[in-house]
Amino acid sequence: MVALAPGPRRGPLLGSLAAGFFSALGNAVAMVALPWFVLELTNSPAQAGLVAAAGIVPLILGVLFGGTIVERFGPRRVAVCGDLLSAATVAAVPLLHRLDALNLPLLLLLIAAGAVLDGPTRVAADSRRPELARLARMRLERATSFDEMLMSLAALTGPALAGVAIAAFGMAPTLYLTAACSLAAACLDAVSLPGARRRRLHLDHSGWRGAMAGLRFVLSQRLLRALVVLATAFVAAFGAIEAVVMPALYRAQGGAAIDLGLFLSAAGGASALAALGYALYGHRLSRRAVFLGGCALLSLAVAILALAPPSWRILAGALAGFGAGPLAPIENAELMRRAPQALRSHALGAVAALSLASLPLAMIGAGATVEYVGARPLLTGAALLLGALTWMAWRGAPLRALDGAPARAG
Repeated sequence: MVALAPGPRRGPLLGSLAAGFFSALGNAVAMVALPWFVLELTNSPAQAGLVAAAGIVPLILGVLFGGTIVERFGPRRVAVCGDLLSAATVAAVPLLHRLDALNLPLLLLLIAAGAVLDGPTRVAADSRRPELARLARMRLERATSFDEMLMSLAALTGPALAGVAIAAFGMAPTLYLTAACSLAAACLDAVSLPGARRRRLHLDHSGWRGAMAGLRFVLSQRLLRALVVLATAFVAAFGAIEAVVMPALYRAQGGAAIDLGLFLSAAGGASALAALGYALYGHRLSRRAVFLGGCALLSLAVAILALAPPSWRILAGALAGFGAGPLAPIENAELMRRAPQALRSHALGAVAALSLASLPLAMIGAGATVEYVGARPLLTGAALLLGALTWMAWRGAPLRALDGAPARAG
């Protein structure tokens, strides 16, 4: 009697994607709520930039060492604990403020503590993505595109939800909503993410050695090096623009939190549509052309923010989102495909750490620049820099490998 092949198992992949969505939704709400909270208390863009940057350093360390943490404790345990810690620290902010026990150093400490396991949580989900895609019988690019679509959907709904919640209910309920999103993500990870196969942690891949092994692998690949350089520049620029420059710009011109939320939501909605389109039709297109076209649209969006009147900002947000949508699916799928399985989680952590490494300085520098020089000169310089990088990437050879035969992971 011939045994029937098992059918696709989509539950683990769908549950993991849903958990990532709720985690990203909470972060998107917090991205609006926390800087606005600090601006209400201090009226200082520089301090808002400091608060926005406070969670980045532990996040960088977390993703850099996330591979070792995931291998030692297992993806499910790391993901659940990370989301629970995020929920607890965010919920503590309005509680301590109500007790009149919250000050800026304590707020920075809470943000940093909540971000400690954010990096390993993301590495835990991403490191299982190829396996979960195989279980679901789904192409890896499609799985990473659906993941990016959900992240973008969170970026669409989160800021608008934050703006409406702040206006309708106040700051404390908005921050409790953020904590509830992290709690939902923890529950979904607990019931859907498969347990790790027990295996001995390779001595050469533990602690700092594991992080360095992943970093060496990424830097040894011309294509991955180029992708990391571009990702670092665009992540730093848009992280500072979204978290510091635009809140300060809207507030200085008499805007409300809901105006900032609508701008960020336009970017998130367009990014979700672009990621969905790439998931459905990306296999028919040149990956290099899609990637460089996305970088060009992002550069154009910053130029519009710098030079066009305020009525164009929603359009600029939509252009930025549409350009960003396919970038992460292309980069992540290429890394997952090329990295050997033993190094996959370390390589993922190294790429995330390198992409995030410039964010703290970018946010703090952006806050100080906006406070003393203004937002428009900063946006003009960012548009010129990103445009130049896109042109150099188009002229260079490394990204041509995106359309070549993919290397197989060992």
